[in-house]
Amino acid sequence: MTPSTKQALAASLKKLLRRKFLDDITVKEIVADCSVNRQTFYYHFQDIYDLLHFLLEEETGAVLADCSSWQESLLRAFQYIQDEHTMVYHVFLSDGREHLDCQMYALARRIVEDELTRCAGDLLLAEEDRSFLVRFYMHALAGMMIGWMAQDMREEPEDLVAQTARLLDGDLRRKAEQFAGVLA
Repeated sequence: MTPSTKQALAASLKKLLRRKFLDDITVKEIVADCSVNRQTFYYHFQDIYDLLHFLLEEETGAVLADCSSWQESLLRAFQYIQDEHTMVYHVFLSDGREHLDCQMYALARRIVEDELTRCAGDLLLAEEDRSFLVRFYMHALAGMMIGWMAQDMREEPEDLVAQTARLLDGDLRRKAEQFAGVLA
């Protein structure tokens, strides 16, 4: 597989999503936009949703690159969604929304896993306890992001991150200590 071809197809989808809903985009439009044939598209992707998944993964990776804290990661995620609000809404209000929701959960999982490793990596946590903590906080963060999108992104990303930080700072470490039996 040629990464540049995959990225060109993703860039075409992103460009089209800035103008129209995902449900209204065809493979024909995507391949015409990046001057490849249909066969090339299907060589790399099963369908438009597979391409959307690739695009969202690529964008998430770029957004989270080099973040030094969970707060910075979350802020960058909110800011990306806000900056790309038209594209995001064109997916959010389409049949492909589940892919966006899944990406929000994957993004939140990555943020929580990274933070748990950073703040509680020295604790002996059972794998099922670690998994539970990640799932719990992942659902909280992803639910917050999805709810924010559903509410037309009215709150400022910095305010949301500050409120979340007031609620969660130190909390993951304390909960990890409880699960590890360090705290009674």
